[in-house]
Formats: sequence, C-alpha cells, structure tokens
Amino acid sequence: MRHFTDVERMARCMPGAVIEGRGDDGSYLGAMVVSFGPKKINFRGRVTHEMDMIDHSGTLTGRGAADMRAARIGVKVSYTVRAQGAESVVALVSDADLTGVLADFARTGGIPVANALMAGFAKRMAEEFADDAPAAAPQAASPQISDVTPLAAHTLLWAVIKDKLLQFARWLGLVRKPTAEGKHT
Repeated sequence: MRHFTDVERMARCMPGAVIEGRGDDGSYLGAMVVSFGPKKINFRGRVTHEMDMIDHSGTLTGRGAADMRAARIGVKVSYTVRAQGAESVVALVSDADLTGVLADFARTGGIPVANALMAGFAKRMAEEFADDAPAAAPQAASPQISDVTPLAAHTLLWAVIKDKLLQFARWLGLVRKPTAEGKHT
C-alpha cells in the first residue's frame, strides 16, 4: 500500500505522463502527451490523491485540458489493495469523462483503449515496484513535458486489435485459454 503514496513514481508508469510539481492546495500539477502519428496533444491539469490506509484503498482524481479544440478529460481511479498469499492484488476501477473532440472517440472505442492503457499501466507498475526498493533520489528539477515520451495512440489501438483477434481465435477454437499454471485448457 505504501507504494501508492508515491504519486510521482506511479506517474512514471503511465506513458506520456509527468508530475511537474505541487499546487498550493496539495494537488499534483501534471501533464500528459498523447501522440496520434506525428500529431501530439498536450494535456495539462491537476490530480488529487486520497488514501485510506485502514481499508487499503484510495482514489486518484484528475482533470485536465488539451491545447487543442476544447478537449477536456476528467478521470477518477479508485483502487483497493488486498493480500493474496505472498503477493498483493490491486483492483482498479476507472471512470473517465471526455469532452470536446475526445467525446466521439470515447463513444466509439474508448473502453477497449482504456482497458489496454490500464493493463499496460498495471504491468509497468508491477515491474517498477517488483524489487520493493524505495524510489531513486528525486532529480534536482521536476521533469518537464518536453522530456516525456508521448503515449502512442497507435500502440494502444494495436493492443486492442490483438486482444480482439485473440478473443475471436478462442471463439473459433483455434487458441485455448491459458490457465493460471500456464497450461492451455
């Protein structure tokens, strides 16, 4: 659970995201860069983080706006951490509100893309915190949006396409679903 107190380190697990400092109200000032081929959209906004150490849960709430065509996003991610044997299991629930140019995207394919994004985030977070070591000492200056590798939209779309093709192949009986032990059923 203590890993979730390090919002800056968690942000590094999300492609295109950067925490640029703290607001007077304690919120995190941040940005996210998303690339659609050569076109990049820069979102800037704030994130607040509330934790309940007793219930092993918390909520990240963010709002931001893009530098183009009134694209706005609001995201609320709730998480719960529970022990499962020697490991911890994190349950995430995310709710996003996209407006402006992003609203049509959300209606047509936003859920599978969001699922792919969250799966990638979870994988990178597990890798980041796998050795249970504390984060490296912070750099002298906060990272800037210009230093961030953008979240490549085509990578997310490809992950969605691969997942849908795999589901179709399973439906056809061409591929069997792996079990927890790695065997196919």
